[in-house]
Amino acid sequence: MTTPHPRPQTVTARIEDPPRADLSADLTPANFFVPGARYYDGDGYKAPELTHTFQCEHIASHPRPGAGPRAFGFLRNNAPDSDWFSCALSKDDFARWTHIPDTDAPMPTTGETTPTGPAAP
Repeated sequence: MTTPHPRPQTVTARIEDPPRADLSADLTPANFFVPGARYYDGDGYKAPELTHTFQCEHIASHPRPGAGPRAFGFLRNNAPDSDWFSCALSKDDFARWTHIPDTDAPMPTTGETTPTGPAAP
């Protein structure tokens, strides 16, 4: 006979929940991820399959004391037709990422770019 294992308890944070007071006050856009922002790791000299894009969706404090915050979101390899998958990054991971500035136009996904002609004189 096997011993039944207790089911893990799931905790869900809602948008309406107030910010957690135990998150470090020094987490600013200059030194940690920002919800809603996209980040890129790599440079213009690396092949797309060697670089990644991270879309930060939420910041939360890790339950282990002293573990620090985590940025939850979605990560994808920049190779053509690669999929997005869930990811959590720590403050130690932040140094290798570069913020992608916001633009008015949505970011195209692979295969959806439209070539533009030269500007009319």
